[in-house]
Amino acid sequence: MTVPGLGGRPLMFQSLSELEERIEKYFASCWEHYHVPIKDKDENIIRWEPQFDKDGNPLMQLKERPTITGLALALGTTRVTLIDYENRKNEFSDVVAWAKTVIEHYYEKGVAEGDIHPAVGIFALKNFKWTDIVQINTNTQPDQLTPDDIKRQLMEKKKGKAD
Repeated sequence: MTVPGLGGRPLMFQSLSELEERIEKYFASCWEHYHVPIKDKDENIIRWEPQFDKDGNPLMQLKERPTITGLALALGTTRVTLIDYENRKNEFSDVVAWAKTVIEHYYEKGVAEGDIHPAVGIFALKNFKWTDIVQINTNTQPDQLTPDDIKRQLMEKKKGKAD
């Protein structure tokens, strides 16, 4: 039996925690352990050695810049469906908006640090509603003056010249 008003495709994610977990997994997949080559005396690479910080944590490097399309693919959906989830204004929309903000941060930082070509960064950030348009509001309507107003202004100007 179909219930009026409840039609449509069921949600892809059964819970908010499932969506959050898959988004975090995608972002984690964009990083890899940082390794340095260990070479023999002839400068041939023998092996790659993982690097660690002073506290023993592995150093990480960005393997692939996160993107909205990459996130959509990792979630098994499309970019359009992902945007639809954001626009639903339910418990899923805040999580998707947060994930898109993380991606936006990577683009903004990449442009600022010179890792992304400015034209690519500008195009990408415009998809996050950034603009490079300066809006100037001008009033193109002349003041609505009555004939008496015009006569009074002319008299004031004549009086000012006579002084």
